[in-house]
Amino acid sequence: MLSAGELFLALLLQISSVLQPQETIEATSHDVIVVGAGSAGLYAAKTLENLGYNVLIIEASGRVGGRVKSATLGDIRVDLGAEEHYLSAGENPIWGEINQRYGEQIYIQPYQGLSAYSMDGGAGTCWSSRSAQNSCSNDPDVSKVDEFWDWYWRPELHQNPDSTLADDVFTEYGVGPSHRAYHLYDSGIAGGSFATNLHKLGARSLALESNEWTLSETTRVITDKDLGYADALSHLWWEDVISSNDLLLNAPVKAIDTTGDDVVVTDANGDKHLARQVIITVSVGVLQSGAIDFSPKLPSATVNAYTRIGFDAGMKIALSFSRAWWETEGEPLAWLVTEGVSGACWVPSDYKVRSTSHILMCYPMGDNSRLLTTFGAEGGEVAIVTAVLEDLDQTFPKALGAASEFFLDFIIQDWGADPYTRGAYSFPTVDTVHLIETETARLNLRAPVADKRLFFAGEATHLTHPATVVGAIHEGERAAMEVHAVNGSPGDAP
Repeated sequence: MLSAGELFLALLLQISSVLQPQETIEATSHDVIVVGAGSAGLYAAKTLENLGYNVLIIEASGRVGGRVKSATLGDIRVDLGAEEHYLSAGENPIWGEINQRYGEQIYIQPYQGLSAYSMDGGAGTCWSSRSAQNSCSNDPDVSKVDEFWDWYWRPELHQNPDSTLADDVFTEYGVGPSHRAYHLYDSGIAGGSFATNLHKLGARSLALESNEWTLSETTRVITDKDLGYADALSHLWWEDVISSNDLLLNAPVKAIDTTGDDVVVTDANGDKHLARQVIITVSVGVLQSGAIDFSPKLPSATVNAYTRIGFDAGMKIALSFSRAWWETEGEPLAWLVTEGVSGACWVPSDYKVRSTSHILMCYPMGDNSRLLTTFGAEGGEVAIVTAVLEDLDQTFPKALGAASEFFLDFIIQDWGADPYTRGAYSFPTVDTVHLIETETARLNLRAPVADKRLFFAGEATHLTHPATVVGAIHEGERAAMEVHAVNGSPGDAP
């Protein structure tokens, strides 16, 4: 029998064992942490690893690539995120690497064929061909849109820094929201090129940024039907980056603490990760949402910077059909702008070699995307597709109801509803650019904070080609080299 003292000691040990944590989570330690495994984050990790740094990449979702994403529909790989490649050997490392690996024949000019513009509820839909039954040259409201492309980028024609592009379009062309051609500017131009609505674009900011563009104006797309943009980048770089660095998937970053000597990053699983420096490559939409808790709070200059950059909801909807019902003029369709939720559409299967599929890709941005997301919340993806098909059904007088009749399958990528992107890509608002050399939100967001321990990078921080994969890659490399200039000591993790 145990004595009273022995019983007390046994009880004390029992209580002590209950109070001790049953599982001890040890923090990881790396030279540098990269938050986000999109193009900017992966290229930053690639650059740092080449310099000898021990890098941890933390990704919120279950995949790498960010807003570059490929999937199979019909017999082709479709791109559900970035799709266009810029013909620019000097400024664009992607262009050179893909040409070298796959040969020059891998690229083809996209959007070949006729353009069509739905008008007057579909009854007045016109085509860019002069021989069409209803040629757009006979519709002054449609033909006038061509003038936009030589007008929007001239700063001297957009002097008011507080004017939206919708304001300037109304002043210049007399086209407002109630005008029959407003959707051509709103869905076709603001949505199709800048992933937002016309009234959200800053007219002068857009003109100033456009004058700084350094990539080629010529775009190409991948013609191999079995190769998407994400596939190509994975083969070129990302497979090596993943194998050479530590990677955490399904680990949204919830907090970043710089109050101590080291940066402590806490993910949604409760795990902590220490580093000397951190490169943050999440989208502007994620920053704006406040999903990451910074301690201490980020400087007001940084918050003001990412708040002033535009970032809107957006989708890509790939639809497969049993026949190309849209070829009512007997020629391929290069570009379509509808009056409804579909926005702008094109036919990626037309430039995929040996494809037998008929794929229409639609690009609802801004308000169209939000409306479709609402439909999806109420009725699932079927409700989204139904709304798009109803829009397409009335687009061409010669093919009424054809979209629904020949529909086969679909893929929807809702970037706005994705909690780890919260939108499509950045655009300039009225507050994004004041003086292009010194006062831009993109430039201000680049500035390191927390005694040069936190760095920001992504397509939204690039000054001359934002909203591109090339811009994201350049920014990842830029941030990595800035970290190296501060750190300079690979292999010195906390």
